[in-house]
Amino acid sequence: MNTKLNHWLDFCRALAISLVLLSHGRTFLVPLMPETNIFKFGGFLGVELFFVLSGFLIGRILIEKINNQESHREWIPSFWLRRWLRTYPSYILFLFINIILIFSIRPDIFPSVLRYLTFSQSLLSPHPSFFGEAWSLAVEEIFYLITPLLFWVFFALTNNKKTSINLAIVVLITLPLALRINAAFNSSLTFNEIRTISLFRIDSIVYGVLGLIICNTPTFNKMKMIGVALIPLCIYISAQDDELINNNAFYKVFLFPMANLGFMFMICGWIHIKISKQIMYIVSRIARWSYAAYLINLPVIFLLKQTLPTPTTYASCITQWLLFFLLTLSLSCFIYNTFEKTILKARDKLISS
Repeated sequence: MNTKLNHWLDFCRALAISLVLLSHGRTFLVPLMPETNIFKFGGFLGVELFFVLSGFLIGRILIEKINNQESHREWIPSFWLRRWLRTYPSYILFLFINIILIFSIRPDIFPSVLRYLTFSQSLLSPHPSFFGEAWSLAVEEIFYLITPLLFWVFFALTNNKKTSINLAIVVLITLPLALRINAAFNSSLTFNEIRTISLFRIDSIVYGVLGLIICNTPTFNKMKMIGVALIPLCIYISAQDDELINNNAFYKVFLFPMANLGFMFMICGWIHIKISKQIMYIVSRIARWSYAAYLINLPVIFLLKQTLPTPTTYASCITQWLLFFLLTLSLSCFIYNTFEKTILKARDKLISS
């Protein structure tokens, strides 16, 4: 992977977490500036961008493993170990932080810890309110678990690596789509409830894998600008009132892949864009802190809401909003440098040995 590619993917990662923080941080602005509630589109689109980006990055690793290994299954345990050592330690840390916060600034029903430890808290039902941001991590972990197994099964059946990859992608796109169609027409689930169910959502990550496979084809280049145009359309739709979205079966089924396709075309189509070193100095750091920022930002909101007075002026609203960003990024930097980097170094040493 060349430097430009790393820069662009870092930019996308920094953009994704910035969208999430924009959405969550609006809680400090809405009391006096209700029009800022449109920023809620950032929460939806930021996570969808994270999903597609993960698919693009992990898809590269998966396809290289499949194509370069003589055995079609021996690489799977090391793949799982690397992915889980990247995501699981921070997840566990914040799971127990949020359990502690139940008794103080973030009250909730005590969770089924075993379900959270196994990422089974929202397999076929909406994510519980406790540690609500964990729903997207559950989607990713289920994807990491299922995808290599599907490749393995299809390779065992076909003895063809390319065919096994294609069949796995088809299954991982069509099954969640079918589940969402059934939910949209045969249940009372809201858009946000459907959004958090793991097996309804793993296709969002698969679009990143698909983009990796088709990005050099003539069809992709012809469709690139049309595909990217889906992003502003999704911004407009997801900024609408929740009631409008919840009452629309089409949105419950297809708004997700619309956003995913838009980001697939954005990531793959603009991958050779040049970004100045000055911008990347900031962007690359935000990208590194993004996982910690995703996990810490809601506890920061609860902390600020608990300790600061309700804002009564525009200046106090904006001050608290900026403080939220500053505190979230500062804590994320601390967590990355003191915890995540230590885990990553230990992982690389463990697996390389």
